Amino acid sequence: MATDVMRAFTRDEFKDAKAVAEVVLLAPILKKNESHELLRVLYIGIKHPGPLNSPQVDGLAQLIQGVDPAYLRADDLIKVLELFSNRLMDTHRQTAQYMYQLAMAVSTVLDAMVDTKVVGLDREKLHEPLSSYLNELKKKSDPFLVYQAAYAHQALLCVPDNETTGQAAMRRIWKVLQGVSGIVSATKGLDLNKFIEGLVNIQKGFGGPSKVVVAAKSTYDRMNTLVERSQSLMDSLKEGFSFQKKRDWYSALRGADVLIQQGELATFKQLVCKVPCRYDPAFQWGLCQRLGEMAANPKWDEVTRQSAIEFLGEIYRNDEAWGRHGSVKQWILNILMQLSSSSGGSQGMWVAYPIAELKKH
Repeated sequence: MATDVMRAFTRDEFKDAKAVAEVVLLAPILKKNESHELLRVLYIGIKHPGPLNSPQVDGLAQLIQGVDPAYLRADDLIKVLELFSNRLMDTHRQTAQYMYQLAMAVSTVLDAMVDTKVVGLDREKLHEPLSSYLNELKKKSDPFLVYQAAYAHQALLCVPDNETTGQAAMRRIWKVLQGVSGIVSATKGLDLNKFIEGLVNIQKGFGGPSKVVVAAKSTYDRMNTLVERSQSLMDSLKEGFSFQKKRDWYSALRGADVLIQQGELATFKQLVCKVPCRYDPAFQWGLCQRLGEMAANPKWDEVTRQSAIEFLGEIYRNDEAWGRHGSVKQWILNILMQLSSSSGGSQGMWVAYPIAELKKH
């Protein structure tokens, strides 16, 4: 059946959003040659000159995320990253929505590169231009785009360019990254204690925790400074998101992704409540994004989706456990309002109730 769907999709000249969504759902069960062919077809569709083919961008990103990692070839990932990056850097006349979509797609490809240990990106043609552009996105007024650019930049920092591939340099890099790719690519259960120890090593290797995390750990009063100083949403974000140094929050989020993919939700909650970067607003933004995706995804059962919404409410309310980051609280409200507007039936009721309660705080 998967082969038949693939053939039909390849023959069809008009590949609309529905057709793309149907074929990429097959990613986990595609054979190696089928995954390569589908990647090729979607790549050509996006590379074609003209307006951005939004469904195929999402489709290619979902294919890379869902296919067996062993089928992903370094050359293919680099080609796709170049394509997405060029499209992103050419979107100065496009809407913020397109830029956000492409930043998400770039993040997905970079995540896959970290997982499969791709090295040697061309520094002059790809690594440095993309790094500079993502850094420029930090100046944008859209907080969601700023966060996604920060996430993509953290992932990019974990993919060495062709000027850092010497044996000694690589040994240092992979030692620091031992908590990222080795665990993220695992197919068995994640050892929570060892993973957290790895994050501590990463934190040391990256020059210690960010100022926001240090402040959060020192005293509860310091955790409240982002709100008490009446900083704007964007000021909070730009203080908390680092573009210049590697941070452990990226590795922690990748570990959380593994647990979500494996359905280890109890361990997922233990992880996110224990990681040393749990007070970092960048980590909390990523955590809330994942909880929102779980709540919106019909593949999860009703109890799991409701639990994701309740966890968002817990992060919003429990300042002692999570700090009082104004940007995170606004992000949670935005996620819940989006879920409420796009949901019907019982889920709409789940979401409406937390929004009403949270607005009282």
